[in-house]
Amino acid sequence: MADPSTIGSPPSSSVPSLILDALISVFSFLRSIHWTLRISQLLSLFALPFRFILYPMRFVASVLLTLFAPAIYLASFSIAGIQAVIAFFISLEPLYTFFGAAAGVGIFAGIVVGISSSLVTSQLGMQDDDDTSTERPNSKQSYLQDSKSRRDSSSTELDWQWLDSPSHRRRPAAGLLSQTIHEEDDDSEY
Repeated sequence: MADPSTIGSPPSSSVPSLILDALISVFSFLRSIHWTLRISQLLSLFALPFRFILYPMRFVASVLLTLFAPAIYLASFSIAGIQAVIAFFISLEPLYTFFGAAAGVGIFAGIVVGISSSLVTSQLGMQDDDDTSTERPNSKQSYLQDSKSRRDSSSTELDWQWLDSPSHRRRPAAGLLSQTIHEEDDDSEY
């Protein structure tokens, strides 16, 4: 016969299976409940007071929207025009970049050409002498004496002095520009 102490107690290997069966039955019960329906009913119950508040506000908002519709359309068209102009200027960004880079290259090239021109003219001794600048009167007194002596002479003598006076030559341009041969424009047609 069987031992009376083992008749009422389950075997030790079946305890985990009993716990697993209990958990499965609890989860299957929870899964059988339509949670989306219950949650939506609960949320609609909480939203009911807000519906009562929002219904009159929706009516007022529709009346105000009807009254201010011309101003709203005018503002939206103005904003669209401004956005179109801004979009046009934004689309010109590659040109800004190109002209900025071209200006930078031009400035750099101008500096290099200027420095190299001054170096070449100084190394080859092509500068003009400053001897022509010493022809001027050095002091104010000598200038005043020269003008006083001219006042004392007669008017005909002044005319002869004016005609006999050496013309002041213009200084030629220094550097490579004075060596450049410029072409003349031809107005005749081909």
